[in-house]
Amino acid sequence: MRGAFLRSVLLLAGTAGAAQAQSDCLADLKMPDVGQWAEYTRTMNNDPYTLRYAVVGAEERAGKPMRWLELKMEGQKKNQNMVYQVLTPGNPAEMDQAEEVVFKSGEKQAMKMNGMMLKMIKGQLKKNSVLASLCEGVAPAGEESVTVPAGTFNAIRYHDSKHNADTWVVPDRPFVMVKSKGKDFELSLASSGDGAQSSITETPQEMPGMGP
Repeated sequence: MRGAFLRSVLLLAGTAGAAQAQSDCLADLKMPDVGQWAEYTRTMNNDPYTLRYAVVGAEERAGKPMRWLELKMEGQKKNQNMVYQVLTPGNPAEMDQAEEVVFKSGEKQAMKMNGMMLKMIKGQLKKNSVLASLCEGVAPAGEESVTVPAGTFNAIRYHDSKHNADTWVVPDRPFVMVKSKGKDFELSLASSGDGAQSSITETPQEMPGMGP
C-alpha cells in the first residue's frame, strides 16, 4: 500500500513538473512584432528544405488584436513549395486559435479557407509547423551553448523523452527556436531579421464547395 501511494505521489509530481515545463516554454514563445522573421534549414527523412516564419501584418477583429503569421516552406521539388498565412490572437504555437487561414501551393492561386476546410487545415498546420508542437511533452535540460548557421547562442535546451528529441530556445530571438533535432529530422536557424512582407501578392479566392 505504501509503495503504491509513493508511486502515485511521484507520478503526480512528474505530471506537475511536465506541465510547468510546458507552461514555461509557452511563456517564452511570444508572437514577434510585425515584420520580424526567422529562416531555418531543415532536413526531414534526409529531404532538405527551407522553412521561414514571419509576422506579415496585424489587424483587429471584434476588438481583439490579431497578427498574420506566415509559414513558408521551400523544397527541392515544386510540389514542396507552400505558404500558409494564419490570422491568430495567440502565440505561434496556438494554431488552434486561428480565425482565418490563407494557403498557396506552388504557383497555384492563393485560397482562403473557411468552414470545414478551416478546421481541417488547422490540423495540417499543427503537423507541418515545428512551433505548433514545440512545447508539448518537454522537460528543461539546462542551458548550453549551441552553434547554428546564424551564429552561436547561449540557449535553453528542452528534451522530449517520448520522441527522443531536443530543442534549443533563446527567448529574446524572434520565434525563440534556434535548433531542434530528433531521430529523423534536424532544424537550424539560418538567419533572422526585420522587414518581412507577405509572400502572397494576389487576392486570395474563397475555397469552393466546403460549407460550415
